[in-house]
Amino acid sequence: MSSITYDKFDVGLDRRKDIFVADANRLYTLSNAYVTNGKVIRKRPGSILDATLENGTAGLVSGNGKLNTFYESGAIVHANTNYLANKIPHPTVSQLVSKIHFGDIFSGFIYVASEYADGSVWHHYIDGTAPPRITDANCPQSKGVMKIAERIWAIGPDVVRFTKVATPRDWTTASEAGFIATGLRAKGSVQPLALGQYQERLAVFMVDGMQVWNASSVYANITYHKPVDGVGCRYPRTPKQVQGDIMFLARSGFRTVTQQALNDNLNEVDVGSPIDKIVKPYLTDSLNALAEYFTGQGQYWCAIPNAGGSLVFVYTFSKTAKISAWATYQFGVVINDLTSHNGVLYVRSGNNVYKIDESDTVWADDGILYEMRAEFPFLDFKRPGSTKYISSMDVVVNGSIDVSFRYDPNDLTAMTDPITVTGDGRSLQTIPVEMTLASLAPVFVSNSAEMVQLDSFTFHYEELGIV
Repeated sequence: MSSITYDKFDVGLDRRKDIFVADANRLYTLSNAYVTNGKVIRKRPGSILDATLENGTAGLVSGNGKLNTFYESGAIVHANTNYLANKIPHPTVSQLVSKIHFGDIFSGFIYVASEYADGSVWHHYIDGTAPPRITDANCPQSKGVMKIAERIWAIGPDVVRFTKVATPRDWTTASEAGFIATGLRAKGSVQPLALGQYQERLAVFMVDGMQVWNASSVYANITYHKPVDGVGCRYPRTPKQVQGDIMFLARSGFRTVTQQALNDNLNEVDVGSPIDKIVKPYLTDSLNALAEYFTGQGQYWCAIPNAGGSLVFVYTFSKTAKISAWATYQFGVVINDLTSHNGVLYVRSGNNVYKIDESDTVWADDGILYEMRAEFPFLDFKRPGSTKYISSMDVVVNGSIDVSFRYDPNDLTAMTDPITVTGDGRSLQTIPVEMTLASLAPVFVSNSAEMVQLDSFTFHYEELGIV
């Protein structure tokens, strides 16, 4: 009797190969679960309703110890004192604030780029000046904004403009405020669509390329650095710093740009290629994709609306543990905003704000259960084409989980009935399999409100020979 154990699932979700030939550490489906630094599969944490906000606000920005929201007229005070409502009037007529495209603290006050119900976008600096709107004629009043090198930078037609150092209302003073001529450097599209920060430099994204500029508090030191051709971004709220790199959503899927230590070149790194087949159907020009880096988990989150609410693509990355694994989380609500506040991730849907649990005690979304699912490719026990009699299986799991098997590579709907296993089955409850075949694909599912962690599973079998 032979045995084979699978206990390292470090690649996570990976659709680059078909389910019939993929390696055992690459999952066909990883939903509402992620790969830990121990290279095991763990159910994602649940969410807790933190506040139901008063009507009339939009956005969620961490700043000055508060979770900040924004409104256009009247007076709104949040009953929950952890939240602060900020008034940003429209310049002409009363219009509800519909979206906050950028928000950050600058010299102790919040700078925001807000969109209103009429589709107009205006910049505001909430420093006590009335009105808070930026009135400098050279302010682009655009969605794409970045704070770097003691300046505010914003997308304009064919250029990116920047403010005077430490003076976010001044977009005009000669030799102190100005613009970088990104259009002159572009090889394809000249229109900037998104901004990001690469180390201490400014990344400017077009639809078909990217430029890296030296951002500086010294006017004369603002210079062109390097191009990155063929990789662009049209989703301005997706570029985020991930441990010194930029991760963003491109036309082809998720990508990062990294500096190669040996030759000092900037190159596209296809970290998102394992899930390109899943992501691409969502990539329309009008897609409202929102991203945030969840410092508490070391994860990049990108939320995309879908029929069930919001689908979140989650990238878990750890240099020390050598983990770079994708997963998907399904939320039953549409995510309008998400922000990291004091190391905790908060998600806004309508007037409800949820906190992602980090206490390892919540395994439901505001009391609503979700399904954890880990589907493996067909496993041939490193003996392709050989028929095996599989007698039994041991599973090591924290909590309880249902396991079933796909047994026909030509019919992925053909599955055995599920068996519930709990704890360490190596000495307690060996699972009878009793199947004769060349390969099978395990499927693990949990619908309970408990912590579930799949550490390993082992098959016991006899090899019967070549088919």
